[in-house]
Amino acid sequence: MVNQYETVFIATPVLSESQMKEAVAKYVKLITDNGGEVVYQEDWGLRQLAS
Repeated sequence: MVNQYETVFIATPVLSESQMKEAVAKYVKLITDNGGEVVYQEDWGLRQLAS
C-alpha cells in the first residue's frame, strides 16, 4: 500500500501571481523529482489570516 499525504503551504502575501505559480511549480517539481506524485492540486488564492 502506498502512503498518501496532504500538504498545505502558506506563502507570503507580497508575492505576485506569477511568483506564486513559480513557487508552487518548485514544490511540485521537488515532490516528483523524489518519486512522489501530485494527484490533486487546489489553489485557494489570497486569504486573510487572523489579524
